Amino acid sequence: MLPAMPKPRRVTPLAGWSVVVAFLLIGFALLATVWTTRSAVIDASDAVRRGQALAMEQTVRADLADLEGPPTKDDLERILVDHRDEGIRYLAMVEGDRGRSTVVFEAGTPVSNDVTEQPVRGRRLDELVDGRLRLQVRPFRRLRDGGRAWRVVIELEPVQAAALRDAVTLTLGIGALAAASLLGVAIVLVRREARRNAMEREREHERRLASLGEMSAVLAHEIKNPLASLKGNAQLLASMLPAGEKSKSKAERVVDEAVRLETLTNDLLQFVRTGSIRRETVDPAVVVRDAAASIKGEVTVDTTRAPRTWSLDASRMREVIINLVDNAVAAGEPVEVVVSTAAGKLVIEVADRGPGIPEEDREKIFEPFFTGKTQGTGLGLAVVRRTIELHGGRVEVLENSGGGARFRTEIPS
Repeated sequence: MLPAMPKPRRVTPLAGWSVVVAFLLIGFALLATVWTTRSAVIDASDAVRRGQALAMEQTVRADLADLEGPPTKDDLERILVDHRDEGIRYLAMVEGDRGRSTVVFEAGTPVSNDVTEQPVRGRRLDELVDGRLRLQVRPFRRLRDGGRAWRVVIELEPVQAAALRDAVTLTLGIGALAAASLLGVAIVLVRREARRNAMEREREHERRLASLGEMSAVLAHEIKNPLASLKGNAQLLASMLPAGEKSKSKAERVVDEAVRLETLTNDLLQFVRTGSIRRETVDPAVVVRDAAASIKGEVTVDTTRAPRTWSLDASRMREVIINLVDNAVAAGEPVEVVVSTAAGKLVIEVADRGPGIPEEDREKIFEPFFTGKTQGTGLGLAVVRRTIELHGGRVEVLENSGGGARFRTEIPS
């Protein structure tokens, strides 16, 4: 009794894909939020900077108003010390009108030597290279000593705005790190999901092959004995009938069909023979040449770059070469077989000049019973792949540069 074929299990995508998308969206949303917040805070820091400048102006005005006369160097140094924590870094009393200004007294170090420039309006606020702000107050008070006027130059560091910018930059860095972490988690989940799906497909493929192999073995076993009897009796009958009679041609046709069924059962038994291989050190060039020589057709074998020895199951690899070369001859001659090495692997390529294989069928052709021929079982390339995989290698079909298809097998040492 034939074994029941199990129903293929449907591989349902893990809900992890939705988790991956969620992680990505959360990461991008977090990054966008932090960036938007940073832009808003930077705009706000400009207002904080100007507010600090105006507050310092009023503070310095108040301190100078408490003096009985024009400020001295000691007065400026005292004001500078009192308000250093609030950002003041330089104070100067500049005397004179436009083009004739000189620094009378100063406290601290200016960021540049142009403190005597006249303001365009009552005050001027500039952001200097090192981040300081310069505020010029004029005229704070006029002295009628020779008709000359004086003004106060204030340089301050916008500590509050700088602290605000530093805080938002730190927040942006943390947000970017969090977003990158989420993105990293998403990538890990994507790769894990892809690996899981690939493994599930491989397991499903192995289950199908195992069930198919079991069924094929039973079929071949059940058919082989009665088929041998049928073939023998049909051959005996055909030999007993006189030549030229219609009955003899019918008997010979039965023999031909019996031979075809015998070939099918042999192919099935070969396909289900998936046990361990017996590798030994052989000359791969000899194996390939002997196998290719058994196929009738225009076949050339190039072994100039072949290694002297390799670990192979010679009999199983001979079947592989025969299958590949036979298919190539059927597709279109001439056929070229090249044996070489690449990246520590034995490479055997079989190229034909046929119509080629459509890209959408390049994976299907290795499935059991898939064939584009009018005759054949569709098991040859399935046997090829199975044998190469048992050697730890891989086989693929590519487009031949001169037209046709090129089968490439790679077997590690």
